[in-house]
Amino acid sequence: MGEQRTTKSRTKTLDATPLGGERFGFVARLTDKAAHGNFPGESVTIHDFGAEGVVEGPRLVLRELRVEAHTHPYDDCPFAIPPTAQLIGESVAAGWRRTVLAALGGSRGCTHVNTLLLGLSELTTMVIFLRINPEVAYTPDTRRDGRWTRAAARVAPGLSGACYGLRPDGPAMGRVLDRINDGVDETPPSL
Repeated sequence: MGEQRTTKSRTKTLDATPLGGERFGFVARLTDKAAHGNFPGESVTIHDFGAEGVVEGPRLVLRELRVEAHTHPYDDCPFAIPPTAQLIGESVAAGWRRTVLAALGGSRGCTHVNTLLLGLSELTTMVIFLRINPEVAYTPDTRRDGRWTRAAARVAPGLSGACYGLRPDGPAMGRVLDRINDGVDETPPSL
């Protein structure tokens, strides 16, 4: 008989939905599974935590948060959930990591819940997309001709220099800056 192996996998998801105005709903999930070599094709869920809520405004202030422990290894794991309520009122766009770890780090919280909650900072990018898309649809043509990036610069002016693709001397931002320099577009506030 061959060597018996156990493998472990983690799946994280985060969905964001516009709720109208400056409000966005989210649903996040973190699931850890292990597959045991002596039971081919079978796996067991070790951790399964979910979070849902609402963020609002340009700073993405957390207005609602519900965290659930669906599957966990210890009976007292769910006791780490109530302290997550102290995150309500905080911004997921600025200083979120520091905020989560200050409130829930170490034995004050749960490593898996914290990992799930730290991922909420990714809402920043997702919400920017959701704010841009109604103005200009995300298509190959709108990306190629720069319309989508121009809309992005209007919706989120600080995007210039946010990553390699949006570097000021790169082709994507270059098309935006060329149109501004040619007097075709207005200068977004922070370019």
